[in-house]
Amino acid sequence: MTIMNPIPVIHFGLGPIGQQIGRTAASEPRLVSVGAVDINPELQEFTLNQVCDADLPDLPIVSSLAQVQAPPGAVVLQATVSKLTQARGQLLEAIARGYNVVSTCEELVWPWEDHPDLARELDEAAKKAGVTLLGVGVNPGMIMDALPALLSRLTSDIESIHVARFVDVLERRIPLQEKNGLGKDPAWVQEQLDRGAIGHVGLKDSLYMLAAGLGWDLDVVAVESKPIVAKEAIESGLGWIEPGQCKGVRQEAQGLIAGEPRITMELVMEAGVAGGSRDETFITGDQTLHMKITGVHGDKATAAIIVNQAIRVPAMPAGLQTMLSAPLVPRPTRET
Repeated sequence: MTIMNPIPVIHFGLGPIGQQIGRTAASEPRLVSVGAVDINPELQEFTLNQVCDADLPDLPIVSSLAQVQAPPGAVVLQATVSKLTQARGQLLEAIARGYNVVSTCEELVWPWEDHPDLARELDEAAKKAGVTLLGVGVNPGMIMDALPALLSRLTSDIESIHVARFVDVLERRIPLQEKNGLGKDPAWVQEQLDRGAIGHVGLKDSLYMLAAGLGWDLDVVAVESKPIVAKEAIESGLGWIEPGQCKGVRQEAQGLIAGEPRITMELVMEAGVAGGSRDETFITGDQTLHMKITGVHGDKATAAIIVNQAIRVPAMPAGLQTMLSAPLVPRPTRET
């Protein structure tokens, strides 16, 4: 399919992930960058192409959407926060200006369980404005939820699904290593995990999304997060991890029906994870299916899916959508 006029996009958030999104967008001819926003005053001293080090327009980085001149129907590529309550103001402002949004906000991927009122508010506002909101990423949003839901269509009479993701955080950016407590005291890490201050955001959302894709109503959802303690010294981007210190986090979420675990999600974010980074899905039913994927780099994959969905979002129905409702292939853009 040929799109005659590139879709205008606004880069909102230019940290490590936002910069990767910019570099990915630079090689996508179906998109054209028309604005750049970040609240960091240090970044505002530069232009979009300078910060991303990519062949992008020489756009000044400004502090708010109000300073961007973009046509209604433009797509905001939001890469700012993980918590939906923190993203709310940014999303509502984009909607009010007539912009579609593709966001890395983890809690936007499937917000109806933990944030039903906020999900309803955003959905109604987007429908009234005739724009689309889509929360997506490699995880949550694809590798542990949408992709297993698609794989499940190959079988029937499913008894259980086990989805596992193993990530060697030594291969990832420093902020992600910090988010998983590398080099910290395990007791402190456990306290922070219990508070929701560190660790992965979105595992429970992935569980709910996959259950919805299967048509299952879960009776109980349980999530457990634990630090992984180093037994030997490991060098990381944050310095040496000594024996007894935290070298990562293991999180598990289970969805139960009638007392039986039907969905299990296991996420291990660890320095030097045994067996290397990989993603696996096991489906037990009238057939036993096993899918294993290697080579998925979380940052690059997240940027790619944000850019790829920016092409699709203008043609999607107005409102709050998910990867379960997103088309697999681009369609002609909706008239605005």
